[in-house]
Amino acid sequence: MNLRILGAMALALTSIVAAQSDRSTSRDTLTYRSKAIVVTGTRTEAPIERAPVRVEVIGGSQAQGTAISTVGELLREQAGLLIAPGSVRSGVQMMGLSPDYTLVLLDGQPLTGRVGGVLDLQRVSVGNIERVEVVRGPLSSLYGGDALAGVINIITRRPDDGWHGRTMARYLYHGASEVQTEQLYGSEVLDASMFAAARATSAFDIRTDSDRFAFPTSRDYTLNGRLRWEPATTLRTTLSGRLFGGRTTGPLLQAQAGQITTANGALDMLDQSLSGNVEWYSALGRFTGSLYGTAYREGYTFTHTDGTGQPDSGDSFERRTVRAFGQYDRFVSTRNRAMAGIEFLYDDAGGARYPDRPFYRTAAGFVQWEGNPIERLSYALSLRSDWTSAFGTPRSVLLGGIPMLPRLSVRYMLSDQLALTATVGEGFKAPDMRQLYIRFSPAAVGYQLLGARVLGLDLAPEQSLSAMAGVTLSFDTLELDGVRLERTMFDVIFFANRVHNMIEYFAYQQSPLVFTYRNVASVRTYGMMIMLATSFPAGEHCFDLRGSYQWLAAEDERVLHAIERGTAGYLIPATGQFHHISYGEYYGLWYRPFHSATLRLDWRYRPWLAAMNIRAQYVGPFGDLQRAANPDVYDGTQYLGQLLDSPAELVPGYWMLNVGVEKRVPICGATLVLVCGINNILDVVMPRYVPTAIGRQGFCSIQVEW
Repeated sequence: MNLRILGAMALALTSIVAAQSDRSTSRDTLTYRSKAIVVTGTRTEAPIERAPVRVEVIGGSQAQGTAISTVGELLREQAGLLIAPGSVRSGVQMMGLSPDYTLVLLDGQPLTGRVGGVLDLQRVSVGNIERVEVVRGPLSSLYGGDALAGVINIITRRPDDGWHGRTMARYLYHGASEVQTEQLYGSEVLDASMFAAARATSAFDIRTDSDRFAFPTSRDYTLNGRLRWEPATTLRTTLSGRLFGGRTTGPLLQAQAGQITTANGALDMLDQSLSGNVEWYSALGRFTGSLYGTAYREGYTFTHTDGTGQPDSGDSFERRTVRAFGQYDRFVSTRNRAMAGIEFLYDDAGGARYPDRPFYRTAAGFVQWEGNPIERLSYALSLRSDWTSAFGTPRSVLLGGIPMLPRLSVRYMLSDQLALTATVGEGFKAPDMRQLYIRFSPAAVGYQLLGARVLGLDLAPEQSLSAMAGVTLSFDTLELDGVRLERTMFDVIFFANRVHNMIEYFAYQQSPLVFTYRNVASVRTYGMMIMLATSFPAGEHCFDLRGSYQWLAAEDERVLHAIERGTAGYLIPATGQFHHISYGEYYGLWYRPFHSATLRLDWRYRPWLAAMNIRAQYVGPFGDLQRAANPDVYDGTQYLGQLLDSPAELVPGYWMLNVGVEKRVPICGATLVLVCGINNILDVVMPRYVPTAIGRQGFCSIQVEW
């Protein structure tokens, strides 16, 4: 389906793309072809090969021929995106920053329901996903405080013309078996889509040499719907809704205080959202407005089976948000585009964890200028100012007396194949509801987690400065020793982040044990990522190869300064002597793998309509608090925490190797798709440290498309 006016706007931004375009007078609009159109990096449409902000696109088709059923599982196999170790929820760790610093959007609207700072992406089905756009680096200047590490935008499928759909059923050993159905209709004026999925996991046990882990029974369902009406080329309206519900019963995994524990009971979840969007085009530009509401609830019932006769206990958590948004953008000339927007957010929390029902009000304004001053150079400069009811405005660059968060992204084409990109920006994140107001007493654990303000303490907002630079080499076709390669890309990225006043979890009181939150001076992460992608046809065969490697360092600067002064260390219990920690003993922050890599090979044989994929992921050693061996570390008398300062505290690195085979069979105008395969072929079992590493899993599925 043509992009019409949106295509025209993106096309006008760069004269290079204009030279490659196809013009059309259909419905008095302009259409064009491009490798991909992306929207997340600048909140406006741009061809990916010329976008000033670097955007990575993950196609939803990567789930075909696999047992991948959720966005969390899809992202786990992508370059530099790690499902955070030490958590029972599937949150994404990006560039060494924890999941609460990555903003996750669904069709441009923020997902809600973070628990412990983690937004569980196992709640989002991949069944109706067209693509996922990933932007690394701070995007607070456009999206606000949750985007310090970057933004992940999950974009659902838009219908082709006419009626079409599919139905699928899948079985996964020691995992979620699933049924899905999707119905779509598309035309020039009206699009409609409906997607439904239901998953079920039966209880099972995993045994290791020293432990037995029991996994609960779970059931969940997803229902998504979207209606898009375009009565004229100048007006488009969209209404969409989403419903997710689930129930888990049995031994519930909990991760807190560096320990993964279980408690028998039941967990009920309900996630609802509804949004409306209007786009209007005129000679003055494009106006976009949206209204978005969400309601998320988790309810726990814990069953005491210790023989004490205690009654069942409960716990609950609620979160509701309402977001109003307006944006205006227009081309100032054929080489410049301006954009401005405003945003209002109402956010409240409730349930047993928030008996005081705290709420936030946030107002924000942002502006952006995109330029293409010469043929090979494009840039985007954005500024944003936020006001929150809890903390006011960020302390940053003053523009006309107004505090603003700046971000500058630049892309320069040295040649048609070689591009340089660079980004520098600031981020601002106010403490969230959990860090300020939570009252949580986990069942069968024996401690309390209280928000800082509950204890009469206060927290400062976190602020960051980040930089990223990259080199991209790409070829449409390339000959190497007689082998013809197509769509070849080689990418190298260097990144660095420094977060001031980072908020951490710590023991406030020992007896009884109480945890809360505090600011630390600053944390820095830095590293390098290499990515390679290519395709090589060989007669009726076609092979696609993608690989990546990331090296990461993440450090607490308080510790580094104390080591430099020679004051960091701990008392050895057996001797009473003070051990001074050296640079070589400090391994950095917990739960950050130093090395990680991915590799995927896809093979297709056209005459047989058959395909096969082999996917490998390597996660290198990382520190886990469950393995903490040495005593707490102090800088003289100042408590620095439990540091990762011994090889014994590292979880060994591991490989995950998966394979899938797909066969397509045309039947009576439809297509039957048969899939089978094995996950975790190497039979990695380490559920204490990696809850998804539960041994070998076979799967099979059947799907009908029409």
